[in-house]
Amino acid sequence: MATSEAKQQATAWLKSTTVGFLGCGNLAQAMIRGFVQSELVPAENFIVSATSESSQNFKICQDIGAHCTTSNAEVAKAAIVFIAVKPHLVRSVLAECEFAADALLISVAAGVKLEVLTEVARTKKMVRTMPSTASRVQQGVTVFAYEKGQLTAVEQAGVELLMDSLGFSRYVPESLIEPVSSVSGSGIAFMYMGIEAMADGGVKAGIPRALAYELAAQTMKGAAAMVQETGQHPGALKDAVCSPGGSTIAGVHALEKSGYRASLMDAVEATFTRVKQLG
Repeated sequence: MATSEAKQQATAWLKSTTVGFLGCGNLAQAMIRGFVQSELVPAENFIVSATSESSQNFKICQDIGAHCTTSNAEVAKAAIVFIAVKPHLVRSVLAECEFAADALLISVAAGVKLEVLTEVARTKKMVRTMPSTASRVQQGVTVFAYEKGQLTAVEQAGVELLMDSLGFSRYVPESLIEPVSSVSGSGIAFMYMGIEAMADGGVKAGIPRALAYELAAQTMKGAAAMVQETGQHPGALKDAVCSPGGSTIAGVHALEKSGYRASLMDAVEATFTRVKQLG
């Protein structure tokens, strides 16, 4: 945990420094929007690379207020550089970049380990992180790891501030990056599917679709808040809704018969297996 003094220095640093993004896909866009909305980094401080000036991602990042380019080498001149390209492109993209000696690199490439990143980028100032796309609305889940002793106190504080601005964040050992990203990074897609399915059920029961989506989304948001704020086990909270012989326990029974829990566990396991293959 960074000291208050280090955080003050890091706050001033982030407001005045250039932040680059190698790649500007959905996750990069979500993070940039989150940083800008938090007022941690001004939009004009960002420089972002895309494959083509005519690409939709290029135009979206321009609309956010970032400076956009097709040159990765230009982005590499920034003081902080996020590596936000697809995992299979990391080696080739980093190989063409010459980073400043004191540049801080932060990778969001799934499955690519610190050892590989530092070797290819030729720097020890490297952070691995795995955010979620909910970073766009500052409700993301982000875990990050770096080799102790390689970052200054102000750089560590800067990383904490950046990740905290996107929602929930935690420093974890690198060995937990893949398992955690399987739950939170990919898991948000599973939650979207749950909202969609619940809303479809509501439509089948006669609820207008727009209202059904609102109900399903708020229900999931409320359930998450109950788990976080009460500290109770999810099973206990579920039991509190299930009256003997009632409608909720009938619905829970239907979910159990369909393998609801096992399906979610299988999804996390499949994601974990795949992310390990990406590096």
